[in-house]
Amino acid sequence: MSEKPALVSVQQSLRKCFDTIEPLHEEWNTTLLECDPHLSSLSNLAEQLQACQRVMFKKTPLSSFTNLQEHLSFKLQAAMEVTLEILNQKLSRLHRIRDSVSQVVGSVLYMYETNVEIIGLEAILERSSLCPSVADMLEWLQDIEKHYRNQYFIKCILLSHIYVTLIFFLNTSQNLLVGMACSEMEILEN
Repeated sequence: MSEKPALVSVQQSLRKCFDTIEPLHEEWNTTLLECDPHLSSLSNLAEQLQACQRVMFKKTPLSSFTNLQEHLSFKLQAAMEVTLEILNQKLSRLHRIRDSVSQVVGSVLYMYETNVEIIGLEAILERSSLCPSVADMLEWLQDIEKHYRNQYFIKCILLSHIYVTLIFFLNTSQNLLVGMACSEMEILEN
């Protein structure tokens, strides 16, 4: 293959790659926007659960409802689990998008690497007022791929942190409930 067809082939591959990444970028942003209400919901549910754990139902008109606090806590925890599952599904979609971007960028880099010796350094660095150089576009693609990898990693850490925090909170809340129940039993026995 001569220099010109090899260069055109790499440039076409670059154009296709950018065209493929554009809808993936839109899907990424849409997925992130879809996460916002679920994160807000999770925060609200955690706040409700915390309030539920603090209230002494025995001292309210609701005391006639047996096990109300446990039932409310159970319902709130179940709603939190459902919300976390939805967020995990969104994270899976982000993972798929990240993998798609990596695959597309990898195919362009492979095309470039197989033709780099034929094209030559001068043609790779050549740019015009209408078209950036192949080297510039390859660098942009690598930056794009790195961005998606890093953002996905950050989202994973964030969701893991939320999950661990909720588990800690739920365990602490359950221990408080058990402690309160034991205290009430001791008071009743005395």
